[in-house]
Amino acid sequence: MNRVGEATDLPLALIADDDEVIRRYLCRSMHHAGYRTIEASDGEQCLTLYTELHPDIVLLDAIMPVMDGFTCCARIHTLPEPYHAPVLMITGLDDREYVDRAFAAGASDYVTKPIHLAVLIQRVRRLIQQSRLRQELEVSNQTLENRVQERTIELENAIEQLQVEIDKRKQAEEVVTQALERERELSDLKTRIITTLSHEFRTPLSSISLSFDIIEQQYLTLDPDKRSKRFMQVRNNIKRITQVLDDALTISKNEASELSFNPTPIDLAEFCHTLVKEWESLKNQNQQIMFNHNFTQSKCPRSVWLDSQLLQKIFFHLFMNATRFSPNGGEVKLELNCTETSVIFRVSDRGIGIPLAEHNRIFEEFYRASNANTIPGTPGAGLGLAIVKQAIDLHGASIAIESPANGGVTFVISFPLNPVLRYAEN
Repeated sequence: MNRVGEATDLPLALIADDDEVIRRYLCRSMHHAGYRTIEASDGEQCLTLYTELHPDIVLLDAIMPVMDGFTCCARIHTLPEPYHAPVLMITGLDDREYVDRAFAAGASDYVTKPIHLAVLIQRVRRLIQQSRLRQELEVSNQTLENRVQERTIELENAIEQLQVEIDKRKQAEEVVTQALERERELSDLKTRIITTLSHEFRTPLSSISLSFDIIEQQYLTLDPDKRSKRFMQVRNNIKRITQVLDDALTISKNEASELSFNPTPIDLAEFCHTLVKEWESLKNQNQQIMFNHNFTQSKCPRSVWLDSQLLQKIFFHLFMNATRFSPNGGEVKLELNCTETSVIFRVSDRGIGIPLAEHNRIFEEFYRASNANTIPGTPGAGLGLAIVKQAIDLHGASIAIESPANGGVTFVISFPLNPVLRYAEN
C-alpha cells in the first residue's frame, strides 16, 4: 500500500519487509497513526526508495532475501546525505548477537516480532522527534557557524580598516614629529650660526675699526708703508668676515636641502695647476706647496664630471686647515691618483694633526679639534670641514683621515669614476 500521495506535511515512513501481510499491516497501522507510508519488499528496493524519497524513518526487517536488513542499514549510512533518517530494525529474534549487529549496522532502535503496535508507534514518534531535533540542531549550528564566519570576516575587515587608520595616523604623527624635529634643528642651527657670527665678527670688526681710527688720525703723518699695511689688514679682515658669511650660508643651504649639485666637465690637469697657483697665493711664509702627479704618464681621464664650485670649497677649506695648523711652515702636498673606478686626491700637511679620538667628529658643524686653540691666531667657526663633507656627499664621494707617524694629517678624497660621472673626450 503506497500512500505517498497523501498530505506531504505528514512524516513519511519507509517499510521494508519481505512478508507482504506484515508489510501491509504495518502500513495500515502507521497510516492510522498519522504517517505516510511507502513499501519495499527487499533491501535493494529499500535503498532505491530511500535515495529517491528521503523518508523520515525506516522500518526495516532484519531477515530479507536479496539484501538483508543489516546490510541495507549499513548501506543507508554510507549514502551522501546531510543527515540520515533513523532506522528501526524489526527482527523475530530476541537474541543479543542480532541486537548488537543491528546497532553495529547503524540502527537507531529495534523491536521484535510479534510486533506490539503501541510500542512500535511510540518508538517511531520518539525517533522521528529526535531526528528532527537533531536536524534542527544541525541547521541551527550551521546557521550559527555561518553567522560567526560572517561576523568574523566583518571583524577582520574592521580590524584591517582600523589598522590602516592606525598606520595612517602613525605616519601622520611621524611626519609631524619629523617636521617638528627638523624645525627644532633649524632653529638650533640658526641660533648657533648667529652666536658664531657674533663671536667671529667681533675681532675682525674691532681690527677694522682700529685701523680706520689710526688712518683717520695719522693719515698725513703715517708712513706710506704703514698706511698700506693698515689697508691690507682691513682687506684681510673683510675677507675673513666674507668667508665666515659664505660658510654660514653654505651650511644653511645644505640644512634646508637647497645646496645644489651641478656637475660640468672638469679638466683635471688645468684644475690641479690652477689650484696650486691659488695655494701659492694663500700660503704662509716658509711653507712649500708640492704637487705630485705626472699627467703625461697618468692613467687618469683628461676630464671628469664634477661640480667646480663645490670643488673650490672642498680644496679651499682643506688648504686653509693645513696652512693654519702648520705654524712652523713645512710643506702642503697635493697628490692625484686614479683607479679604474675612482679619482683620488690626497691633501697632506705636517702640522699639529687631529687627535685620533676626534676623527669621527671632525666633520660635525661647529666642531673644532681639542688642539685647535694651542696655536695662537687660528680663528675658526668649526664650519670648514663640515662644508667639505657636505660637498663630498653631494658628489657621492668619500673622505677619510690618515694620521702619519711623523705628524700632520692627510685627507683622502675619492670621487667615483663611472659612466655617469666620466666625461667622454670624443
